[in-house]
Amino acid sequence: LMAAIKNYASEGIKNEDIKEIFKRTKSQAHGGYCGLTGVCGIAPAVGACFAVLTGSRCGRDKEQRTTMEAVTRVTRAITDLTGPSCCKAYVRTSLEAAVKYLKESAGIELPAAGEIHCTYSNKHPHGCREIKCPYFTGGIYGEPDNEREGPVSCTCNCSGIIKAEGTQEEGMEYLLNKAIESGAEKAKVIDTDTIVVEEWVRWKCKYGCPFYAKDAFHPPCAPDAESTGRVIKEYSKGILMNGPRGKALTEAVVKLEGEAYREGYYKAFALTALSSGPPGAT
Repeated sequence: LMAAIKNYASEGIKNEDIKEIFKRTKSQAHGGYCGLTGVCGIAPAVGACFAVLTGSRCGRDKEQRTTMEAVTRVTRAITDLTGPSCCKAYVRTSLEAAVKYLKESAGIELPAAGEIHCTYSNKHPHGCREIKCPYFTGGIYGEPDNEREGPVSCTCNCSGIIKAEGTQEEGMEYLLNKAIESGAEKAKVIDTDTIVVEEWVRWKCKYGCPFYAKDAFHPPCAPDAESTGRVIKEYSKGILMNGPRGKALTEAVVKLEGEAYREGYYKAFALTALSSGPPGAT
């Protein structure tokens, strides 16, 4: 939103202003919190845009009221689209509400967006709202329905939901079962402090592996040992999976990452072990 204002309406907006918005939003916008607290992260993000634009801060009069009104209108627009939630639709309707209020409150008019036909309706993990969503295009795989009247627009995709009930132990047990269902032969929960990250692994790939520098999964593009170790320390638990060599296990691990996210483990990240060997090995 601020980039659009900077590009189309105001040369007074600086890159530092946009960075400040990201900084403020980071402290309040967290994935899945729309279900936990009733506050979608888009609302404080739009609020941060208006606050920086108007110079709002605690104690100000008109500036703070304008900012809070922007958040109220965005929240109302999101609420009207809830059930089930859809992050893409939320972004779209929030921008529409924000742009409309921007013109009303500050006289800043941004160019209208063109039609965006939804191509994700069939991928919604909780079921697309379809005709209840103003951006639904109808048809299979988001292809336009010729019988539908009026303009339609959306890149409707959805975030996972939080499983609010249950303990962490129950959640991990559920993921272990899902790991086996996804194709792993064995799966167990481990403490991340038992994971050893050493430099020699990178050297083994650099000096002798036919896949070195071939793609983003291998050195020098792949993360080095130091950064990998730092990231692993940001986690307390992991799930170690064992199974068939090659693509099948990789797909199982990636699928489990999605399951973990939908269970509320928003930091879930899949790491796959690629086989070494002659060209063409999988």
